[in-house]
Amino acid sequence: MKQFSAMQTNAKQIAEVKKIRVCFIRLDSALVDALRVVEITTIANTKGEAMQRLIQAVGQWIGNTEEGRKAWAESIEDFNIGDLAGYLDGCGRAVPSLQHYLELEGIVRIKDLFVLTDSEQESYDRILALAA
Repeated sequence: MKQFSAMQTNAKQIAEVKKIRVCFIRLDSALVDALRVVEITTIANTKGEAMQRLIQAVGQWIGNTEEGRKAWAESIEDFNIGDLAGYLDGCGRAVPSLQHYLELEGIVRIKDLFVLTDSEQESYDRILALAA
């Protein structure tokens, strides 16, 4: 994986940036306990690569900064997308100590697009009209 820092950004790298949307979902039997959609602006080509880069950045942040270690402890060592959202602003920029590691992994922003909790679920493909 290529690594970039904010200081290394050039026109070629900007052209390589993609927006990858990821839906995180937690089901509790028939209920959607939590659903969060984020848009990751990154040099990654796939969702899998974007997630690898995100995991690497968050791991480095937790391992190398006091703020990251505190976040890990506060999450009861279960830091997930809901925890991460608390470290992002409305424009998708992380707190400075985390943003540094995201940029090293080629992630420019993580924008929190949508959150839903405690909802009934239904099949997306359910037919909503009866034949006449």
